[in-house]
Amino acid sequence: MRIRIVVISVVAALASLAVVPAASAEPPEFGRCLKQATKALTNFDSARCVKRANEDAGTEEEQLKKGNYGWFPGVVKRQFTTALAPSTLATFETVTANKLVCTGQTGIGEYMNSKQVGKVVFKLTGCESGSLKCESAGGGSGDVTTASLAGTLGFETITEDQPVRDRLALELHAEGGGDIAQFSCGGLAHRIGGSFMRRLAANAMKLSATDKFTESKGRQKPDHFAGGVPGQHVLEWDNAGGPFEQAGLAMAETTTNEEKVEASTVDCLCAEPE
Repeated sequence: MRIRIVVISVVAALASLAVVPAASAEPPEFGRCLKQATKALTNFDSARCVKRANEDAGTEEEQLKKGNYGWFPGVVKRQFTTALAPSTLATFETVTANKLVCTGQTGIGEYMNSKQVGKVVFKLTGCESGSLKCESAGGGSGDVTTASLAGTLGFETITEDQPVRDRLALELHAEGGGDIAQFSCGGLAHRIGGSFMRRLAANAMKLSATDKFTESKGRQKPDHFAGGVPGQHVLEWDNAGGPFEQAGLAMAETTTNEEKVEASTVDCLCAEPE
């Protein structure tokens, strides 16, 4: 039976951006599942790094033949890019059905350590609210650019004894603590603040993956980490100087890494470099 501590405080998680050393690695975390020159029963049996060789059926000799892969927390080539999935839209929606709809998105970001991302900036294009074109200061018509965003990887759900079935989510908020985005539509100023989450594919080494920000009638799904408070991570839209309204973001986004990266839910016996 495994014992794990889930950190739900974003403030505490962001207190240090130093690379997490292997000795203190705890899931969930970003990292790499790499083939090792030396086989071991405690190594993983595939490039998914979810099952150890000594958990496989067969004799010890047969198990050892599969013990090829070791887990390395963190990312060496840290930058990534993002893009809106083809033939989809990025939509901010409030609980009263106000919408900002954009036809394109590109972005950049960086893995800061094994649990956090930072320097994430989205540039949304073809943005309209109602029939009005929207734009951030200094941008072209229809262009809305976010502030620099940072965020933390966490558990959306945790199973009692099957970590491979745990679900992960990534939370994002303005790095400096201000608004996520500021823009105007038809001369009227708008601000979007707060924080938001998306589900994240887990336990597979990938160069690129498409994940979704999901909302329904202005309510983000998910809106908190496992063990957290419902509604802990929600967007708020100041609509042309009116009162803030709760909002959500729907967007299918493809993230492309500089190297293959895995978001792991599995406890780590981290490998030593060979």
